[in-house]
Amino acid sequence: MHLILINQYYPPDGAPTGLMLEAVAGELAALGHEVTILCSAGGYSATAAGGGTTGDAENGQDPPRIRVIRCRSTRFGRGSFIGKLADYASFYLGVAWQLLTSRPRPDRVVALTTPPYLSVLARLLGKLRGADHAHWVMDLYPDVMRAHGMLREGGAAHRLLAALTRFGFGGSRRAAVVTLGPDMAERVARHLDDGTADWVPLWDTEGPVRTSGLESRDEPDSAARELRRERNWGDDQIVLMYSGNMGLGHRFGEFLTAAGRGAGGPATRFAFFGDGKRRPEIEAFIREHPSARLELHAPVPRASLAAHLRSADVHLASLEPSWDGTMVPSKLQGIFAAGRPVIFIGSRASSIGRWIEESEGGWVVGPEDPAALDAAIRAAGDPDERQRRASAAKHFAAGHFDGLRNARSTAEILARNPRPDER
Repeated sequence: MHLILINQYYPPDGAPTGLMLEAVAGELAALGHEVTILCSAGGYSATAAGGGTTGDAENGQDPPRIRVIRCRSTRFGRGSFIGKLADYASFYLGVAWQLLTSRPRPDRVVALTTPPYLSVLARLLGKLRGADHAHWVMDLYPDVMRAHGMLREGGAAHRLLAALTRFGFGGSRRAAVVTLGPDMAERVARHLDDGTADWVPLWDTEGPVRTSGLESRDEPDSAARELRRERNWGDDQIVLMYSGNMGLGHRFGEFLTAAGRGAGGPATRFAFFGDGKRRPEIEAFIREHPSARLELHAPVPRASLAAHLRSADVHLASLEPSWDGTMVPSKLQGIFAAGRPVIFIGSRASSIGRWIEESEGGWVVGPEDPAALDAAIRAAGDPDERQRRASAAKHFAAGHFDGLRNARSTAEILARNPRPDER
């Protein structure tokens, strides 16, 4: 088939959705399909990987069977809401033009979810070109907007946007809907007329995709040890690290309070690396609690990420239960691939909670349960228990978050043969 895949970001832009899409596009090509990528000429931020014009941006470097078309769009980036809306609107227009004029015509249009509601373009314009449509759901709208507090449950705007979601995912020409985890599949199914959706976990983008396993994570720990020395982390200290986006869907209060009361004892320190809308909450806590064993750092460059993740003894992760199924953060994949256990604050029904409990690669702590969090931190201080859970985490990553296997599984779902009555 000829498949057109649509997402705002694609390498060399470093946005995670683009990196995942690149891997799946490669698997589709390996399966013998022709692939066209429609992405934005702008980047994940105003300064990221700019340039590009409407038309092929191959320059002879894209893999065989894969053509990348970078649509003209504004490049305000994510710094302002209005700028982001302008980027979205201009990208929609560029995608619509390409869908209407692309040669050869597509057999299938596959929409991701950045920006929202690409599904509607995939269904409507795909039908005009005689194509069916499929969907790879990274963020579920309007559910994520309701969790964000932007919409009132059952309000007029919520009902309208939910109807738009059902329309985009609907129709007899829908070939597939694939999501990122079991809780997301369950939530997406509420928007589907047949009530079923597939799910395949994301994977560690620092590991290999076309070579199976986690070989790239088996390098010596010398780089991680050097980072610890640079950061003045002693070998006798237990470092609990939060690394990644500090977004509105995450919880930080429990971790901050635990650091403030000295949970884990004098050998335990908390380290936060990242950026996002909730970073000021951490900055304010540090100002108000100068004696807390707590430090805050900028995000780590991708080139240093593997060693950075291995430099911690235990990782911290969180997700507001109201966000369950609206998104599935991919940080667990990198943590487990690095062979480190995780303390997760959130719901046991979430994908992350289920995977941690199934793997025994960490501890799941319910929100606002300081006693359970203290117990998890104490357990993490036991070197034998920590090593047991670290080994379980890495074993689970090899079996469930393998890049080759999961990218191939996603590609196979998205390329399922269309039913005769859909053509």
